[in-house]
Amino acid sequence: MNLHSIWSYTRSIADGEIALAQILDFAGLYMTRRLSRVYAVIIGRKPPVTTVPIRMCSPDVTTAVDAYWSEHTVNSMTFRTKWESDRYYEWLVRDYPLLADYMEFTGDRRGQVILDYGCGPGNDIYRLLTKNLAKKVVGIDVSCKALELAGQRMALYKNDPGRLELIRIVDANAAIPLADGSIDYINCAGVLHHTSNPGKILFEFYRVLRPGAAGHIMVYNENSIFFHLYLAYKVMIIDGKYAGMDIKDAFSRSTDGEECPLSRCYKHEDFTALCRGAGFDVDYVGGYFNRYELQLFKKLAGKAKIDERLAPEHREFLRSLKCDTQGYPVHGDKHAGIGGVYKIHKR
Repeated sequence: MNLHSIWSYTRSIADGEIALAQILDFAGLYMTRRLSRVYAVIIGRKPPVTTVPIRMCSPDVTTAVDAYWSEHTVNSMTFRTKWESDRYYEWLVRDYPLLADYMEFTGDRRGQVILDYGCGPGNDIYRLLTKNLAKKVVGIDVSCKALELAGQRMALYKNDPGRLELIRIVDANAAIPLADGSIDYINCAGVLHHTSNPGKILFEFYRVLRPGAAGHIMVYNENSIFFHLYLAYKVMIIDGKYAGMDIKDAFSRSTDGEECPLSRCYKHEDFTALCRGAGFDVDYVGGYFNRYELQLFKKLAGKAKIDERLAPEHREFLRSLKCDTQGYPVHGDKHAGIGGVYKIHKR
């Protein structure tokens, strides 16, 4: 939980864009993290220390991508207790409806060696090792800080250190320092849309996966409430930001910080083609939501559909949406959330 997250919630609460249940859930998480720290101080527990070394690859070649994500590590607070770590995972699943289903969070991974590409501070490493019971996870990231946080978090669970390998790579080099066919499953969530060479990375995914293996990739979804309502309408029209800017450039600046050097979104047919170009069979699962997206849809979609200040393409997208039995917006036959999930298969 960082200051940017707290500020985003505070601003949205003030604007009446977040439901009370979500506010209380966020407040409960924040209190959990603070109480965990107080408890650690009272009992004299020091921050966890990882015994897993970080293997450095091409440490002297860096880009703006490496620098940005080393400085702006997501969820950069160290977990002090397993209770805090577990509660954070539970909150994350609740805050992103359909995430757990689309990324197959409940899969049994026993016996598998898994690559978590762009692992960040270890949210998925935690799940893959403690819940999916993977034989081993290889966590790769451009940020040493993120890798250290991942190692510290897993030290709380006293797993066999041999079940986790941490590797620091750089954005300028798409090569993955693993042997051909050495990986049973790939998890890559919210990463490729921030990289300089996503196509080359997909070729590397194909190389390191064993024949018959699969993986899940999430990239930002253009056919989403976030793109057509939040950005195109709320941010650019109601809030008046990014006036005259191309919407793709505005998207890059509105997702992961104003200074984020790369942030793309994809139509599913375009990213599907990119995966197929690397040799994969691929299925587009759909776009999972964040709860803010859904709340904004309820509040603003009706107004946006008839507001002539909004470009026709965005109004047409919003008018095309249907809601499923849970009230989730659907575009065509796929959910219209920001988290576009693809399941890749290597024959």
